[in-house]
Amino acid sequence: MLSSCARLTKPFARSKPHRYLAAKSEADHYQRELQREQEEIDTVPDTEAAEIADILSQYGLGPQEYGPVVTSLRNNPKAWLEFMMKFELGLEKPEPRRALTSAATIAVAYVVGGLVPLLPYMFVATAERAMATSVGVTLAALLFFGYVKGRFTGSRPFLSAVQTTVIGALASAAAFGMAKAVQSI
Repeated sequence: MLSSCARLTKPFARSKPHRYLAAKSEADHYQRELQREQEEIDTVPDTEAAEIADILSQYGLGPQEYGPVVTSLRNNPKAWLEFMMKFELGLEKPEPRRALTSAATIAVAYVVGGLVPLLPYMFVATAERAMATSVGVTLAALLFFGYVKGRFTGSRPFLSAVQTTVIGALASAAAFGMAKAVQSI
């Protein structure tokens, strides 16, 4: 039991900081590109204005149509910079707290999800009954979360529930089988 609880933290320690760092790196990359783009707007504004015209002409706008847009953007430096980031570089401004929120959400979900199959062992007297209860509770949780996932993603909830349950059951069976194989060595 203690070993199973300890295993809940291992994947978090291994992969969750990686996701945090990836989100942080994305924010840092955006900030560097923002500074570079601002420098280009400041030092070569005519070249940057021509880039706006090129971008808008790709959408089928002619000089009479994109001319006023270019002028308006040149008169609004903040909008100009945002336009260049989005349409020239294809970068969206990342949410400032996204990295931390993402890491915390994943950590909580991992711990809660990992506790579902362990809880019966804390409350059921015999290991055999606890295992049967654990399997039932885990399958019910997989069905529930699969259904919820289907509702949130707009796919068919019942199909999503079945897919999530089958995949989760196969993964659990594989892990159980590997543990039994190692135990018998």
